[in-house]
Amino acid sequence: MVMDNVSPAVTDAFRLLRGNLYRHLDEAEFLALKYASWSEEDTASARSLIPDLVTVVRAVLALHDTSTGAAGCRTCGVEWPCPAFATIHGLLKDPDREFSRLVAQPR
Repeated sequence: MVMDNVSPAVTDAFRLLRGNLYRHLDEAEFLALKYASWSEEDTASARSLIPDLVTVVRAVLALHDTSTGAAGCRTCGVEWPCPAFATIHGLLKDPDREFSRLVAQPR
């Protein structure tokens, strides 16, 4: 579908959907950045939220992986790694982020 041909109603629907998804992420971020002490409910919510967020990232990675033996992204159809996969890779491997610190810690 060419974006120039999208009706105003569909454009509004996409905008509302995107806003709704961002609100979900904002709530997760709000919990993590909460300045007050966490309640037991906050801790339980975070313990449930982290695996859910990992599932989201894994699902996006799976969508933008290579198909069996192909040289390109199976979703984007561009040379792999596609921009989506490269962006996630850069964020996960950033040494200034908690992901890299967690991996570097001995278990």
